Amino acid sequence: MRGHPLRVVSKICLMVALLGLALPTTTASASASASASAQTIHRRTAVLGLSGTLLFTGPEPVDVTGSIRITVVTRTEPGGGGTAQITSQLRNTTGVGQDSGGLYHFVGTDNNVVEYPPGPISPLAVFPTFLKIYPPDPILPPHPIQPVRVLTTIDQDGTIDNITAEISNFEPDNP
Repeated sequence: MRGHPLRVVSKICLMVALLGLALPTTTASASASASASAQTIHRRTAVLGLSGTLLFTGPEPVDVTGSIRITVVTRTEPGGGGTAQITSQLRNTTGVGQDSGGLYHFVGTDNNVVEYPPGPISPLAVFPTFLKIYPPDPILPPHPIQPVRVLTTIDQDGTIDNITAEISNFEPDNP
């Protein structure tokens, strides 16, 4: 009878050891297949100066100065192509009306998601929407405008090559 509990314990230890050897093999193959289908993610941020004249945003042309912070995150699919999330945030951006001399404020953050195909990528263009505020007249509420054109150049592997922004007098449908 003394040998029976010892045999049971040794069999249990042997089974636990075999189970321990089998688990890492299963885990390794599962993680290898998961990494083969994983997305590649790239991120880049730029803070750029803005200056120019807005011609078509209201009753008068407005000379604008300030800056914009742009963050681009790309997610590339294994077969090529993917999406670019472009977040634009105005910082200390104001304008002076050419006719009235009034001070305009431009504020806001906008997020655009753009899909891009596999192969060579031409610049992706977005027109983020911000608010134009003209404080001297409290009756006029802030209204959305698209005063900036953001261009992002992305390589085939999703790497972000270049980010630019400019005051734009283009219509968003006709860059």
